[in-house]
Amino acid sequence: MELAAFICSHVFERRSPVLYVCREGGDWQFLCGAEHAEGELPRVVGINHLFEGDPSLLPLRDLPSDWEAERSSPAAPWIRRTTAAGSAPE
Repeated sequence: MELAAFICSHVFERRSPVLYVCREGGDWQFLCGAEHAEGELPRVVGINHLFEGDPSLLPLRDLPSDWEAERSSPAAPWIRRTTAAGSAPE
C-alpha cells in the first residue's frame, strides 16, 4: 500500500521544485514554499511518485513524524529540524 502525500499546486503542476517537506502529525507534505491563492487546496498523490520523479527527495524517506526539512534551492542540502509538535513535552 502506498502512502499518500499532500503537495501544493505549484509542485503538482511542476512549476516549482519541492523546497519544504513536513511530517507534522505523520502526514507527508511536499511544498514549494511560495505563496498560494487564498482557499487553494493541496493535491494528494502517492509518495512513491514524488520520490521516483525527484531523486533529490530520496534523502528524506526516513524523515520522522513531526519533523520537517527545508532547502533554499534544488541543489542545496536539506536542513532537518523538529516541528513545534515534535518538540512538545509528552
